[in-house]
Amino acid sequence: MRTFIIKANEAHTRPDFKLNDLPGTSGRIDVLCRFINSAFLLSHGFRKNVRVWLLLYGPPEPPKAIRFEGSRLKVRLNPDERSTARLIVKALKAGGGLREPGKEVEVYPGLYVSNRTFEDVVRLTLKNSAIYYLHEEGRPITDIRFSQNVAFVLGDHKGLSPEDEAFLDGIAERVSVGRKSYLASHVVAYINIFLDSLPNPP
Repeated sequence: MRTFIIKANEAHTRPDFKLNDLPGTSGRIDVLCRFINSAFLLSHGFRKNVRVWLLLYGPPEPPKAIRFEGSRLKVRLNPDERSTARLIVKALKAGGGLREPGKEVEVYPGLYVSNRTFEDVVRLTLKNSAIYYLHEEGRPITDIRFSQNVAFVLGDHKGLSPEDEAFLDGIAERVSVGRKSYLASHVVAYINIFLDSLPNPP
């Protein structure tokens, strides 16, 4: 199983944005849509061995955690951002009345929403996966021997805060796909391709 966890510092936590202007009105939910598509979509297929957590920390009701479970996902993912954003809108509407942090609502089969925090999701993932924090100064990904359950944590275009990084210290090993800062969607695509090339890919 491959898990990808992305923290979106400004992504809106209420569906108050315009689908026709995601970059300008949503706190960059367009970044998350491209991330989702790169995590799951193949040229003529879909990755069922992938789980994605979107952790939204923008206004007005942070946090919101949206989980896409590839093995159970029944909704169709298309390569355009708008249709993926509609799924996020559905999740935010379904999670609008949530008060309990640990309660998760199933929006569609394989699509869930909750009020879990970044720390909650990392701790939950740590129970059955080795966790890696993607960072330019980390150990080269080619030097890592990966287990069958792996999880990768990364930030959006703003990156993770010093507090987030301090929390990950001792929990997640820092790994790097290169010394430059790449787009999140490109990073997840590269990791999928790299893991596919291993003799026993996760």
